[in-house]
Amino acid sequence: MHAFFNKFITRNSSLSQFVKQYDNCLASREQREREFDAVDFHTVIPCATKSTIEAQFQHVYTHEKFRDVQGQFRGKVNYITRSVNSTLGFTIYEVVEQVSNSIFNKCFITYDAVSREVKCQCLLFESKGILCCHSLSVLSFEQVDNVAPKYILERWSKNINRRHTHIKNSQDEPLLEPRSKRFDDLVFRSHNICEFASESEELTGVLHQAFDNVMAEMQEYQERSKVKSLLSHEEATLSDVNDLQGTPRVKSKGRPKNRL
Repeated sequence: MHAFFNKFITRNSSLSQFVKQYDNCLASREQREREFDAVDFHTVIPCATKSTIEAQFQHVYTHEKFRDVQGQFRGKVNYITRSVNSTLGFTIYEVVEQVSNSIFNKCFITYDAVSREVKCQCLLFESKGILCCHSLSVLSFEQVDNVAPKYILERWSKNINRRHTHIKNSQDEPLLEPRSKRFDDLVFRSHNICEFASESEELTGVLHQAFDNVMAEMQEYQERSKVKSLLSHEEATLSDVNDLQGTPRVKSKGRPKNRL
């Protein structure tokens, strides 16, 4: 709470000052996110290793989160021992990491080659959402080119659509107002539908199926619109080229001849 309103309000601020500074705080936070997004899309942090998995995270994650992931790729593992558990159907690894000159850290990792699922005893992914150096060393040992989709969290993606941007404030641009109004109308109507469907499992299943059908139809419509827009642009470009390459008409002198 204090970090969010840092440099905007104090304990002595009045209620009217709080309302005004709240809008200023949202505007400042939104501006910072736009600046970070611009940096993420127009700059690239070089990979620390030649791992294709690191390049996979580099392409998807924001700079801030990729630096955290990159720190795990820099982690050094001293040696790995491998044992296959034929009963359970996965491989168990023992990874030893040197923490200091006289301290060694030992972890056990399970790996399923079919699903490409890896789980480490340190539980770093479960707590912080990034794979640890132990798991990455096992994936490298198994010559895995890319990780399973479950290990790439959408919340760290640079392409994520932030839902809080639909919240209106006094700093909104006029061009965003129609979108905000459409969003409010959709939320209102969907709330009534969801409240009705939640009365039974059957109605909930019907609504889920309807949502899937509508989502597929909207994506298909969006793709058709993109293709149509692209074709229109190409036709306009070809028309401009033909006009430039066409032979110009030169008017002849005198009265035009009458043709029978």
